[in-house]
Amino acid sequence: MNRRESTVVADHGIHAAYIPLAYAAITVAAVVVAVAPARMLMFGMLAVGPAFVAATARPAAVIGVGAYALTAAFVVSTWQGLLGTADQVLRLLVIAATTAVSWPIAHHLRQLLRAATVAARERQMLAAVVEQSADAIIVTSLDGVVTHWNRGAEQLYRQPANQVVGSTFARFLPADRQPAFDQALATLATGQPVHRDETCRVRSDGTEMVVSVAVSPIRDESGDVVATAATERDITEVKQREAQERLARERSARTARMESLGQLAGGVAHDFNNLLAIILNYADFLTEEVTEDGRRDLSRIRDAADRARALTGQLLLFAKQESAAVEIIDINEVVNCSSELLARTIGANISLVCRPYPQALPVCANRGRLDQILLNLVINARDAMPDGGVVVLETGRAQGQYVRMSVSDTGCGMSPEVKDRLFEPFFTTKPADRGTGLGLATVYGIVDDAGGSIQVDSTPGVGTTFEILLPLAADAAGPDPASDAHHGETGHGERILLVEDDEFVRDLVIRILDGNGYQTVALDDSAAGDADVAGAAVLLSDIMLRSRSGPAIADQLRARHPDLQVVYMSGYCDDELRHRYDLSAATGVLQKPFTAVELLSAVASALTPVASRHG
Repeated sequence: MNRRESTVVADHGIHAAYIPLAYAAITVAAVVVAVAPARMLMFGMLAVGPAFVAATARPAAVIGVGAYALTAAFVVSTWQGLLGTADQVLRLLVIAATTAVSWPIAHHLRQLLRAATVAARERQMLAAVVEQSADAIIVTSLDGVVTHWNRGAEQLYRQPANQVVGSTFARFLPADRQPAFDQALATLATGQPVHRDETCRVRSDGTEMVVSVAVSPIRDESGDVVATAATERDITEVKQREAQERLARERSARTARMESLGQLAGGVAHDFNNLLAIILNYADFLTEEVTEDGRRDLSRIRDAADRARALTGQLLLFAKQESAAVEIIDINEVVNCSSELLARTIGANISLVCRPYPQALPVCANRGRLDQILLNLVINARDAMPDGGVVVLETGRAQGQYVRMSVSDTGCGMSPEVKDRLFEPFFTTKPADRGTGLGLATVYGIVDDAGGSIQVDSTPGVGTTFEILLPLAADAAGPDPASDAHHGETGHGERILLVEDDEFVRDLVIRILDGNGYQTVALDDSAAGDADVAGAAVLLSDIMLRSRSGPAIADQLRARHPDLQVVYMSGYCDDELRHRYDLSAATGVLQKPFTAVELLSAVASALTPVASRHG
């Protein structure tokens, strides 16, 4: 029960005490009238009783008191000798008339009390709902001063009502939201509600949150707007969850696009690598048959083919997810090999400058991940220079046993606030359709996995430098003596089975092998599994064929001839092929495009176990 309803009930109890007072007053008045001379006209005192009881809002009590007053008036007037006279009748009529008027007054008051009680109960229920609501319900005056602050508001803003009521609500707004708040108050003053699907608020501890707001004007009895009532709900977690779900969908779509790109790049690279193998080797064939000027021209052709070979490898590396196998690699080589593709990526208005260290800088890392680091950092540098600029890739020795690799730009730079959150997952300053906030987080994870560290130096308006330190690795072991022995080694009449579905590549391989002491037999891939392989030493087969795979042909042939050695050729990604066809690390895979030396070396390596067994 609220305070107003308690007041109504208490007032009703006080009025009920008027009833015995009315009876007592009539009794006393009757005695006084009876002993007083009739001419003193004190009889009217008896008519006060019913009117007095009307204040109790009890019609039945008015009738009872009126009947008692009529009885007392009849007895007193008879005592005074007025029985049957006009005076007696007039006195009785006065009391009856007073009772008749008092009854509807009491009835009306009773209805008002009942309505007040119902209204009080409704207000009590409404107040309980407002107070117990999980949403923040805030009442303010038209100038923004808080007049009511429920428990939901206390929990949402983490501040009790006694510290807020009487102060302006603007204290919970970000600095840039004050004009919008003033505009909203002006709109509410005209009687129009205000709704915001999402807006920012600041808690008492300074943390920001996102809320949905619905504000309605409060009118007085005359219809004038006197205050505002706002309902606010915290949707920060909802917005974060929506953002995470959106990022997950974007990542899924991006992954699907990258997988499609990887498949496309693999197919294109396979055919392109076949063409490059033909260009490279036939350029070598012609070198011995032309003049000195012709050799220089062929040298340029071969250099262009080598660059195309490197670009194809980079395209596969960036388009597909490579394994995390580590190797000893010179970081200078990584920067030099990536520079051409990166220069094409960043656009013509940005210059890419490479400054490799003059000495080798070996590190133990995964080549694909190092390229991924460079790609992410250079792309970020490009985005920081929309009007053009310079990106500098530099390597060097750092204090202690560390290798330094830095990426610098002349872009817009970063504020200290952005710099502090730079490596947080999903944090980005780019528009939603241009960044996910995962690029630098990925870079940080790769560097950390490699046992290194990354530092950032940035000045707004000047530029940014990312410096990566990686542990210096021991120098890579020298070339394998066995491999050196095979360099340029020729055959001694060994029979080589060749399965290649590209006619020009097949002719090229036959020319190289037959010209270096081998006997090459070309097999059709559709019937190679049933071919006569008696006396054959090595099967040289492309992995991806039109009718069936090279490993399937090898398995069928080796079932009849277990000693048959196998060398595979392919222009696809080595790791992908090994995973798809379950090829062991010891299985030789000759990557296209290959040179004559690489082909002869692979065949000689396969023949080594045969020579050992027959030695």
